[in-house]
Amino acid sequence: MKSLPIGLGIIVLCSSPLSILAQEIGYVDLTDNRFRERSRQTRTFSGNCGGSPHAAPSQTEVTAAVISLDAMRYRIGEEASFEIKILNSGKEKVVVPWTPHLGDLEPANARSSYKYRVGVILLVFRDPEGREFSISETLYGSPDVPGSLRELSPGEWFTVKGRKRVDLFDQNWGRHELKATGFVETKVSGFYRQDTATYSPKNGGSEIQWCIPLRCQRANQFDVTLQSR
Repeated sequence: MKSLPIGLGIIVLCSSPLSILAQEIGYVDLTDNRFRERSRQTRTFSGNCGGSPHAAPSQTEVTAAVISLDAMRYRIGEEASFEIKILNSGKEKVVVPWTPHLGDLEPANARSSYKYRVGVILLVFRDPEGREFSISETLYGSPDVPGSLRELSPGEWFTVKGRKRVDLFDQNWGRHELKATGFVETKVSGFYRQDTATYSPKNGGSEIQWCIPLRCQRANQFDVTLQSR
């Protein structure tokens, strides 16, 4: 099915001279889902935020825009294809993870711990009561692996194309509408966040993730219908 261009194309910062130099640093297509995963076992996982994304420095900001969806109506459990553009709308450079291959970040020594950065590109569904759930694609990067991190200067952007199943894990999301009519009229938007992660081989393998404070604005939203199976 052909994608439907539904977003604003280029977000132009008319009031800034950076708009003249603005450019796309790359386009990442993650729809084939053939990724080199980590080979080492992970028995435990924990995550937390060292600070709210809203506590990020005011000059560090990105804006997420939904550029296209392959449909305006989905059934729960069906795959959705989407394109989301991430623009550096702040005044400082942002380091962004750039590879989908987490396995490429593993050090040669299997007994070594290592750290890496995680970038999550989300397509967010909001029901009439304001509850949200999302589907997402993920990119990774480490300063120890050349090419796995890139700098996003103010006014620059990149675009990610993803494809994921629309699965509900929150039984309360859209519950009233699904029960009454079998479908939910949702508001769909894009979002971007980053985490820092540490993997340790001790105790069978463990991973800890902390969110990196980064302000994200949602540039647009669209009306999408979500049906029960």
